[in-house]
Amino acid sequence: MWKSLFIIIYRITMKPNKTILVVNRVQSQDSQEDSPSLFVNAALDHKHGLTGIGFTFNIGHHRIVASQNRLMTGASTPIFAEGQALLQGISWCINSQLQPKFIFSDCLNLVTKVNSDWQDLSALSGLVSRIRLLFSNFPEASLKYLPRQFNADAYCLAKEAIRLREEA
Repeated sequence: MWKSLFIIIYRITMKPNKTILVVNRVQSQDSQEDSPSLFVNAALDHKHGLTGIGFTFNIGHHRIVASQNRLMTGASTPIFAEGQALLQGISWCINSQLQPKFIFSDCLNLVTKVNSDWQDLSALSGLVSRIRLLFSNFPEASLKYLPRQFNADAYCLAKEAIRLREEA
């Protein structure tokens, strides 16, 4: 830790503008490292008309405290499936009395729509409105985009929901 602190202090002395960004980035990562977080994902099976959704509640990025998957009938568009996963995951947190500080989805388009004031007359817009309503139960939380490779646990749970249906 002291070595890192020394490097940061040295960089502040030598290159102040660049270092401020580095310090902020380090603080941002540290704040997520031990924070309660919800990770959500969806998987589609168009052949059988199914959507698998999975979510994990973690402390930081790696320690899973609770998880669940569900199978839903109907296989819509990927963004709608991801929206259903997000809605179900937030609802699960509310019902389980879990308080995430961060909520992660690997659907950048959905995260952008939920975090903005986007709306139109589509079914997706209605789903986004319901997500925002449930999300208001967590005023301290923020919804963030996370690339799929870092959301593998939730994705595996979504795929497992479909696989279990196929085996039955």
